[in-house]
Amino acid sequence: MTCADLGACVRTADGSLLAVFGDTFSGSRVGRGDWRSPVALIGRGDARAPIVWERAGGPDPDYARQLLPYVHDQAGVSTVIPSDLLRLGDTIYLHAIVNRGLGNVLRTELWRSDDGGRRWRAVGENATFPADLHHGHAQCWSWDLDPDGGWVYVMATGFQRDKGIIAMRVRPSDIADRAKYSAWGFTGGRWGWGRKATPITPPGERWGELTFRRLAPRTWVLGGFLASRYALGYRVIDSPVADLHTAPLQLPVRGCGWHAEDHAGNRIAQLYGGYLLPGSRLDVPGGVGLVVSQWHTDTGWPYRAMQFSVTLHDTRQHEERRNL
Repeated sequence: MTCADLGACVRTADGSLLAVFGDTFSGSRVGRGDWRSPVALIGRGDARAPIVWERAGGPDPDYARQLLPYVHDQAGVSTVIPSDLLRLGDTIYLHAIVNRGLGNVLRTELWRSDDGGRRWRAVGENATFPADLHHGHAQCWSWDLDPDGGWVYVMATGFQRDKGIIAMRVRPSDIADRAKYSAWGFTGGRWGWGRKATPITPPGERWGELTFRRLAPRTWVLGGFLASRYALGYRVIDSPVADLHTAPLQLPVRGCGWHAEDHAGNRIAQLYGGYLLPGSRLDVPGGVGLVVSQWHTDTGWPYRAMQFSVTLHDTRQHEERRNL
């Protein structure tokens, strides 16, 4: 893997770090060499320690092969992009985005691994989702389990970076049945589950890759690539359906031109991604780990996923202190 992007991560049941990457090439720039997607790597490291990869996921530990077989640019499928990983017990689920050309989503679907990311299979027909689900707002996912309430919460948006975020939920036992997912929506002057999906983000926000993680009871982080601000943005909330209009938005990493790059100062040209790493801590300098992608589209390199450390504050506590 000399060129790869994305890199959403989860801990496996044995404590390893599993990451899944998008379009990956063996050459020196995008389009050169063996083209695969998605691929996975398994290793160690987290928000507190540098990541070290030890083997590839998939059928070959020594070469990061495509997790499931298909041929790029054949049978109407150009590529399959990974969205996010979720671990439930010993099983890891991958939400995958099937594309015909960049930005033209055919459908999304679930894959699963029962051995920590080494072998994968498609979950089945009932775990496929149409591209126009919730008017195209359910193409790119990030998800996590709330063990207190017993729900898997899904935050989703369109793949085209021109939409807000919606919320869905499903019981872990029903994750393979698309009919059991319900959306959070506003109708009749009230918010509730099982309604027409309504964006929960403020008007004007346009999102791309998402990351949604539970750090502790009643402590969640929602964010990712905020296309409308050309930055990585995050909110700390106490509920998956908290009022995001009042939750402060933090922008720890900002986009810039290639002439103005300053990685030490968290300024990155043509950035995207921004997935939270396990072990992230709020209110600790450099306590939050991110996987950040970068693609110089004019030259095809850099095209990579990088590990960053940033600081995010628990703004809910700060608001409470000010109110006192």
